[in-house]
Amino acid sequence: MDPVLLRALAVGGLVVLVLLVGWVWRRRDGRLRHSDAVGHQQRTARLHGDHLAAVGLDLTDAEAGAVLLGSPTCAPCDTVKQVLGDLAQERDRFRWVYADAGEHLRIAEEHRVLRVPTLFVVAPDGRIVARTSGVPRHDDLRRVLEDLGTAA
Repeated sequence: MDPVLLRALAVGGLVVLVLLVGWVWRRRDGRLRHSDAVGHQQRTARLHGDHLAAVGLDLTDAEAGAVLLGSPTCAPCDTVKQVLGDLAQERDRFRWVYADAGEHLRIAEEHRVLRVPTLFVVAPDGRIVARTSGVPRHDDLRRVLEDLGTAA
């Protein structure tokens, strides 16, 4: 077979592979995954009291909370902060905090955080009920909070 044709086929295959990976990445970006939908191991995942104290999230009298792991240079983190701020204004008993993932490596490693922003939605007992990487949709977060009983 002609070497030029082989190279063209290899480049074409590589382009298709890159496009496919990009398509999968975009479909997953910001998609909220409920804990019961991401496998048995995640079903029992929780942010323990020492984790919550380390990031400064107090869930006393709260119906739900959220921990946003980000970095100072993360532009999408600012968008997630805005979404969480809006939800906190809508719901009196919803608490959230931002934590620099670089300063909380133990949490990031234990919960396999691979990129920022990563958001954990937690029940008052620290159980992770949903998580996302990327910017979640407002409505998806509202639905999770309503399921936890934090309707406005």
